[in-house]
Amino acid sequence: MNLLFLTETDISPLQGGTERITCTLSEEFSRRGINCYLAYERPTELPAAVSFAEKLQYTRGCEEMQFAKFLSEKSIDIVISNLVDIHYKYRLLPVIRKLSLKDGAKIVACLHAMPGEELLGNSVRCSLYRIFHGDGLKENLKDIALRLFPKPLLKLLFKGRLRRRYRVLYDNADKVVLLSSRFYRDFASLGGLDIDGKFAAVGNALSFESFLPESGIASKSKEVMMLSRMDEKSKRISTALEIWKLVNDSGTHDDWRLTIVGGGRDLAYFKRLARKLDLRGVSFEGRQEDALPYYRRAAIFMMTSNYEGWGITLTEAQQMGAVPIAFLSYASLPEIIDDGKNGVVIPDGDKTEYVGKLIRLMDDRSWRESMAAEAIKSSRRFTREIICDKWVALFDDLLQGRA
Repeated sequence: MNLLFLTETDISPLQGGTERITCTLSEEFSRRGINCYLAYERPTELPAAVSFAEKLQYTRGCEEMQFAKFLSEKSIDIVISNLVDIHYKYRLLPVIRKLSLKDGAKIVACLHAMPGEELLGNSVRCSLYRIFHGDGLKENLKDIALRLFPKPLLKLLFKGRLRRRYRVLYDNADKVVLLSSRFYRDFASLGGLDIDGKFAAVGNALSFESFLPESGIASKSKEVMMLSRMDEKSKRISTALEIWKLVNDSGTHDDWRLTIVGGGRDLAYFKRLARKLDLRGVSFEGRQEDALPYYRRAAIFMMTSNYEGWGITLTEAQQMGAVPIAFLSYASLPEIIDDGKNGVVIPDGDKTEYVGKLIRLMDDRSWRESMAAEAIKSSRRFTREIICDKWVALFDDLLQGRA
């Protein structure tokens, strides 16, 4: 079998969750004798993945000719679109679809995000900070408007544009793969579609091949960890800092620390906010090539995201026995966290509840460690072998249809 992954940028596992899972899948597919290729337009400034048999760097305006030659020469069976930028989808998916109808390749369009997240704006405070620091006036004014207008009105105002956005995936693919079947309804509603056999759901595989031994739970540090892209709009790191301020104010947890790992456009904003809040026990570690030591050390993993498609850092944390606590801000979260058993789920936006449960996790070692043990066990549902089995079954189904 020959697979072609289609992206905007050359892949590095340090870029984010989508890129990390693409690397994981290509590595596992390659182990199984499946030939994996990558087509991208822009190079990456980060260390690029080497798990592809060959890469095609396509050129704007020449894509049809380049793709036609590559699909033919490599006898591509399936094209997996991991395109994120909507302008790339509009430009490239119809081209790939046209070529696939000639040579018999099947198209799998993946959405690694929560349907409808484009209607969620950024905080006004962060957007104004970005504007005052020369970071995209038009984009940030749009984010402020999205934040201030009610979501039902936005859906009505942008109904046509949203339908086109979701139909471009549906109309140009043989399968549309979402991260959870819980997203089917929203995708179909936004696209003006019925839920049918074209939809499929496959969650993300674990990043690490090893699991923390259960014996390692007892040696965890009094450390709360976050691993995230430093982006306020999606990750709501300011909320995490405000929660940590309330933990500081409790006056009884100064032996605990909050470690924040990751880089991104809003890192300076978050550091400024931490100083303004006069936080104790917080460190910003920046982007790290190897996050595993942080997971192994931390007892608790904190997520405050405004939205996610999956939340791969949650399963990474579970794999390493760091008990996750997260807001119920997206539909697929319950597929990862069973509240009170392998992590803690908080009603979205309820900071009081979040602080209370976080402090209980810190104080109740027995409860925390029992959940850590269960988290390690439950994370085995998402091993790369199990997730890749699901993908291979999907591929086989598509190729049997071709025959």
